[in-house]
Amino acid sequence: MMSDCNYKMLSSNEIGNVLYCKEYQEMIIGVGTFILKFKDEQPKIFLKALLGTKDEYDLKKNHLVEKVFLKTPVKNMMLALSWEELNLSIDLLQVAFLNLEVSEILAVKI
Repeated sequence: MMSDCNYKMLSSNEIGNVLYCKEYQEMIIGVGTFILKFKDEQPKIFLKALLGTKDEYDLKKNHLVEKVFLKTPVKNMMLALSWEELNLSIDLLQVAFLNLEVSEILAVKI
């Protein structure tokens, strides 16, 4: 049962939190007003989508006014973030993955 999952905090910043359940390989990503629950490789795909959106938006240069519409591999999901929110979200996920890798290398129970 998924409710028995023992989630541990992987990262947190002013935009949100990332929680992880090793037993079910689930990651919960809370960013601003949305919460996403992913399994297996899905969180890495989401991070790639964030990074790809940032690279594309970087060319437009108007970071203060416009919202960034995140291009996701999921057709029924569109997320809008400000430039700052996009960067904070990327930082949040990169720190989460780094912490996950470090805990696996050290064989520390998370």
